[in-house]
Amino acid sequence: MRDMKRCISVVLMWMAWSQVTLAQNTDPVLFTMKSLGDEYIEEVTKSEFEYIYRKNNSNLATEKKSLDEYLQLFVDFKLKVLDAKLMWIDRSESYKRELSTYEAQLTLPYLRDTLKEEELAREAYDRDAYDVSASHILVALDENAADTTKAFAKINDVYNQLKNGASFREMAQKYSDCPSKRDGGSLGIVRPFTTVYPFENAVYNTAVGAISKPFRTKFGYHIVNVTKKAPHYSDVRFSQIVLDDSVAAKNDFANKLCEQLNAKKVKFADAVKKYSIDSLTRVKDGDAGWLSSMPYIPPFYANQLCQIGEKGKYVVLKSFVTTNIVVLTDMVGNKPYDEVKKEYRARVAKGDRGELSVDNVVEKMKRDYGVKVFPEGVEPFYRMVEMKSNDDIHNEYRKLSEPLYSFDGNVYPQEDFLPVFKDERHQYKKSDTLSAKQFVDRSLDAFLKKKCWEKTKSDLKERNAEYRNLLKEYSDGLLLFEASSRKVWNKAAKDKEGLAKFFDENKSKYKWTAPKYKGVVIYCADKPTLTKVNKMLPKLDQDSVAIVLNREFNKDGKKLVKMERGLFQEGANAVVDCDIFKKEGVTLPSDGAFPFHTLKGKLLTAPESYMDVKGPLTADYQNYLERKWVEELRERHEVHIFNNVLNMIHE
Repeated sequence: MRDMKRCISVVLMWMAWSQVTLAQNTDPVLFTMKSLGDEYIEEVTKSEFEYIYRKNNSNLATEKKSLDEYLQLFVDFKLKVLDAKLMWIDRSESYKRELSTYEAQLTLPYLRDTLKEEELAREAYDRDAYDVSASHILVALDENAADTTKAFAKINDVYNQLKNGASFREMAQKYSDCPSKRDGGSLGIVRPFTTVYPFENAVYNTAVGAISKPFRTKFGYHIVNVTKKAPHYSDVRFSQIVLDDSVAAKNDFANKLCEQLNAKKVKFADAVKKYSIDSLTRVKDGDAGWLSSMPYIPPFYANQLCQIGEKGKYVVLKSFVTTNIVVLTDMVGNKPYDEVKKEYRARVAKGDRGELSVDNVVEKMKRDYGVKVFPEGVEPFYRMVEMKSNDDIHNEYRKLSEPLYSFDGNVYPQEDFLPVFKDERHQYKKSDTLSAKQFVDRSLDAFLKKKCWEKTKSDLKERNAEYRNLLKEYSDGLLLFEASSRKVWNKAAKDKEGLAKFFDENKSKYKWTAPKYKGVVIYCADKPTLTKVNKMLPKLDQDSVAIVLNREFNKDGKKLVKMERGLFQEGANAVVDCDIFKKEGVTLPSDGAFPFHTLKGKLLTAPESYMDVKGPLTADYQNYLERKWVEELRERHEVHIFNNVLNMIHE
């Protein structure tokens, strides 16, 4: 009678859940799992099942399963995940750490400021149309350095000297902490994404011939001098006159010929025929074709060609062994923005520009959640950060009770920020570059940003089914992997007794179609060694052969025997083929160091232990353990499927 009442109550409870779920929830529960004797119930929603089912049963799937078949497989999967939770795997630090890392990576694409990324991508593309040559002076600064006063004073002193007419090259050689000081601070061409973003901004926002004001990056303080700005070409076509170096240098011949060509006093085609030593281009009036079709050209020479920047102008360039007069006849700039937009957006997201996109998102979050700091609430923290007496500061801690900030429609007291303040307060003693107010404001801002991120991620799980399902899939995968390792894979690998028993119960499955030789093939360096080995072998069991022979014959720097142990089928080893399988025409190994052979073992028509078929047996044993695991889970848990919800899913 009691069981009957229990069944009726359970049925009524499920019916009530079903009705409420369908009426009130747009994502109804498809099935529930309940551990016997436990009040805890795990629910699986319709959307979670649909997501996995559609993903694994697309039109491209090689083996498409019916809805009912897949549902049963999915129930087994979720039962294993539930078992992992009952083993507290989801409470382990390794699981939390790995899931947290994945969640951080997964969240970013959903929270990016796409408009800001588009703006930054377009900016980088526009800048890519130019090659900007620049030099700089660096006063290096450790990123974690507390005292920046001396470095700031030094860079400003350098800047003042430059404004008063000092040579940039000389000042770089004298004061810069960058290896480029050897070249007067020259960095060559600076292009988008090749430096940190603040430095790139300074380069592209400084006029040619001008110097920037001092600015800071994570490397220190810089001053930039822009020396040249020219169009950037992704490919150029050119013609050339290749001169022998000795001819080119004589009486400045190359430069004089170049001047005559630019003044149109000499025809280029005539000069090519008369002076060029390059037979390939001489027959084509000097035409060398497109640079992209010449991978053998040294990079430094290719860069010189691309930097000529003017079509029809003759220029003298040096290669390794020749002096060349070249002229650009055609050039190609960057591809249209629409063709490369994805590439630029991806580079923006990966680089330090991506931080600007994130900052924009955080500021929007703060507005959306109505974040507001109350000045009177934060004021005590400005005082406390500079207090030196522990008694004084603890007295101040006890007084905190006023509102500090508002967030998402709620007002939070000063005590909410206090644990973070206590952790970070000691760092202020190491810093003399921030005022107490700046230090507290920065710490509180970081605290509120983190709160915004956590709230946004929580809201994202509720609002975005794709995000929620991806995160759930990864979490379940981590749990399943660890649970399977414990219950199946590791157990199968280490359970010798279980493997042996499984083999004995299933011997008929592991019959061989042909006999195999189980033993050791022994190769000896000389005949006396072979004689000694053969005398010893009858007294040795197969497991001790290698140990004893190595100890006896491979010592004092000498190696008189080598061994090959295994399960040999016909054709696997020449010695076994000849001596055991009596094959004719077998060529024995011709290793001059070990020309003599002998054997220790036996011919088997079927495996005698699980070790003889360990590979396939272990795989089968794993499958057996997994089936038993699922059977136990089905017995230990009640699974109820809501058919009215299942009927809503169409194949």
